[in-house]
Amino acid sequence: MTSKSKSAAGNSLSAQLKAAVLNEFSWIWGGTIVLFVVCAFVTPGVVEPSAISSMLPFAAVLGITAVGMTIVIQQRGLDMSLPGIMTISGLAFAQIGFSTGSSLLAVPLTLIFAMAIGIVNGLLVAKVNITPIVTTLATNAILMGGVRAISGGSPMTAPAELAQFSHSKLFGVPMTLILALLFIIVVSLVTKRTIAGRRFVAVGANPAAATAAGIPILRYQVATYAIAAICFAVAGMLFTGFIGSASQTAGVDYLLPAIAAVVVGGTPFTGGRGSVIASGVAALFMTLLGQMVLALGADTSVQLLVQSAVIIVAVAIRQLPAILRHFR
Repeated sequence: MTSKSKSAAGNSLSAQLKAAVLNEFSWIWGGTIVLFVVCAFVTPGVVEPSAISSMLPFAAVLGITAVGMTIVIQQRGLDMSLPGIMTISGLAFAQIGFSTGSSLLAVPLTLIFAMAIGIVNGLLVAKVNITPIVTTLATNAILMGGVRAISGGSPMTAPAELAQFSHSKLFGVPMTLILALLFIIVVSLVTKRTIAGRRFVAVGANPAAATAAGIPILRYQVATYAIAAICFAVAGMLFTGFIGSASQTAGVDYLLPAIAAVVVGGTPFTGGRGSVIASGVAALFMTLLGQMVLALGADTSVQLLVQSAVIIVAVAIRQLPAILRHFR
C-alpha cells in the first residue's frame, strides 16, 4: 500500500470515527456529565450514592417508556396512550395476580393485553389513516375510563412478588435498571444490525419509497405501536411494584418526560433516524434534572415548566445549524 492510499485510509477512518462520536445523538452524553457536575456544586445531596441509588429505578422506568416512544417517533408518530397503558397494565397485573394467585401468569397476560391495545392503535393509524395523536389520545381516554372502572376509585396493592422483584438488586445494581438496559440494547441491536431493523428505519424515513421497494409498511407500522405498548406495560408493572400499589395516575407523570427524553436524546420527529441509547441516557438526564429542581425547593409545577423548557431548547439546538446556514 502506497503512502497516498494509507493517508486516504487514515482520513476515512478518522471521518468514520468523527461521525460516530460527533453526531446529533452524542451531545446528551456530555450534557449528562455536565449536569452531574452542576448538581455536585448546586445540590450535592442529589449526587450522593444513596440518592443516586434511589433515583435509578425511576430513571429505568422512564428509560423503558422512552424506548417505546422513540420507535413510535421514528415512524413519524406520537403515542399519547402511554399514561393509560402504563396505569391499566399495573392494575391488570395486580388484578390478575390476586385472582389467579400466580404472578408468573399475570405477566404474559398483561403483556398480551397491552400488545392488543398497541395493535389497535397501529391499525387505526396505518390502515384507517387517523392521525397518531388523535388515535392515541382517544385510546388513552378509553383506557383511563377502564382504570376507574377496575379500581373503583382507590389504589390496589401490588402483589408481593412484583414488589420484591422491583426492589431487588443484582450485584448491587437495581433489577429495574438491568431490565431497562436489556430493552435499550435489544432494540438498538435490532434496529441497527438486522434486515428488519433497516427496513423499519426505511419505513419511517420515507413510507412511499419503502412501499415502492416492496417493504410491507403496514406490518412495520402496526408492530411499532405493539412494541411500544409492551414497553409501556413493562414500565407500568415495574412502577407499580416499586411504589407498592397500582394507582389511577401511575402513568400520567411519565408522558411529558418520555417525550422530552426522546427529543433531548436527538431523535427527530421527521422519522427514520433515532437512537434508543441516546433516549435512555436522556431519561437519566431528565430524572436527575427533576431531582435537582426539587432539591432546590421548587414544587412539581416548576418541574413541569423545566421539562417543557428542555424540550424547546433541545429542538432549538437541533435547528441551530440550519438557522446559521440560512444567515450565511
